[in-house]
Amino acid sequence: MTERNSFLMKAIALSILAVGLLLVGFQLIGDGFESVETLFIKVETPVTYRFDKYAQLLKEFVKDHSVDYAALKKSPLLKESMREIAHISPAKMINDKERLSYWLNVHNLIAIKEIADHFPITDLKQLGNDPTRRKFTVGGDKLSLQTIKNEKIEPLFNDNYPEEVFLMCGGAIGHPWILDHPVVPDRMDKDMKEASYLWVCEPTTVAFDKYKGRFDLGPYLQWHEGLFEKRYGSPIDFVMSFLNDDAREAIASVTIIKGYALPFNWTVNDYELRKRIEKARAEKEKALSPH
Repeated sequence: MTERNSFLMKAIALSILAVGLLLVGFQLIGDGFESVETLFIKVETPVTYRFDKYAQLLKEFVKDHSVDYAALKKSPLLKESMREIAHISPAKMINDKERLSYWLNVHNLIAIKEIADHFPITDLKQLGNDPTRRKFTVGGDKLSLQTIKNEKIEPLFNDNYPEEVFLMCGGAIGHPWILDHPVVPDRMDKDMKEASYLWVCEPTTVAFDKYKGRFDLGPYLQWHEGLFEKRYGSPIDFVMSFLNDDAREAIASVTIIKGYALPFNWTVNDYELRKRIEKARAEKEKALSPH
């Protein structure tokens, strides 16, 4: 290798190293800005909390358990709701039910925020890695949607009441659908039963095909399978508890294959989009029905 080539190789190596250090520096600066930002937030630690702005948002923009994202994007309520959670910490809340209600509302609000910021997306996969990368200010801390789900909510789920999982709304039709009011401890039992029923009734999350001999669920319950073991035995047994005696008897047959073969429905649970989907489904069923 000539002296000139050796010099060029060293220069390239140093350039690559410099770029790498620059990128690390930018990351550290970004993290630093985030840390400085949280220093200026006055954090409150109430023993209970009810989400006023978020309640207004849900009342105004949730229609038939879907979000009217086109209208929501024009409203200041989303920004006001995010500002509301920035300074409220659950650190001193009186019990796990209060904390779970708090984190479920925070999670669902941020899931709505993610979609609204990227709307008019139609598929949740279009968010890319935003749910793991992007951080939001919650109670004076910077947290991602995935961190809230994995580290804040799931440890609070009670396996005596696995229906709580249906109150965690991720924004896709395959997830539980959003209610038109925040989660509160006093009506959590009622709400989780309603949310469970809505999920079970969605054709893309539960399907029985007697001709193919299959009873299948979407994978959402498989992801949370352990929650259902203590009380129901399995998610399939849980879903079968909603069915009438004839349907349960038919599905219980040893000839029926039971599993999670339905693909997850990543379609955004947007009000106008879901109306179009349901209209197309009804027209298809009408065309296929015998005359």
